[in-house]
Amino acid sequence: MERRLEELYFTIEELKRENEMRKAPDKLGWDDIAQEIVGAVTFALPFLFTAELWDIAKDISVERSIAVLFMTLGVAYLFIAKSRIGNLKREELFHIPKRLLTVTGIAYLISAVLIYVYGINSLADFTPGQYINATILISTFAVIGAITVDMVK
Repeated sequence: MERRLEELYFTIEELKRENEMRKAPDKLGWDDIAQEIVGAVTFALPFLFTAELWDIAKDISVERSIAVLFMTLGVAYLFIAKSRIGNLKREELFHIPKRLLTVTGIAYLISAVLIYVYGINSLADFTPGQYINATILISTFAVIGAITVDMVK
C-alpha cells in the first residue's frame, strides 16, 4: 500500500512539472527560426510570381516603398509585442523584441533571395531600386507569414 502511495505521489509531482513547463513562455529558439522561415517562404511565394506586383515595384517611388517598409515593421511590432496570441517570452535586444528582429530579417532576406533564385529580377527587368522595391513589397507578406507560423503552435 505504501509503495502504491509513493507511485501516486511521484506521478502527481511529474504531472505538476509537465504542467509548469507547458505554462512557461516559449523562448526564442532554432525551432522558432525554422518556423519563421517556413512561414515567410509559404506566404511570399504566391506573390513572387504576380506580374501586378512587379509593375507596382517598377512604378512605386522610393518614399512610398520606405513607407510600406515602416508600416510593415509597425504592424509586425504591434503583433509581436502587444498581442496576446501565443505564450511567448519577452526577449529584447536594445529594447527591440528579438522576434521582430528575426522575423523581419528572415522575411526580407528570403524575399530578396527568392526574387534572385527564381530569376524574377531579369524576367521583370528590375533596376537595383526596383529590386529593393520588389523585396519590400513581397516581404510585407513574408513578414505576416513568418509571424503567423511562429505564433500559432
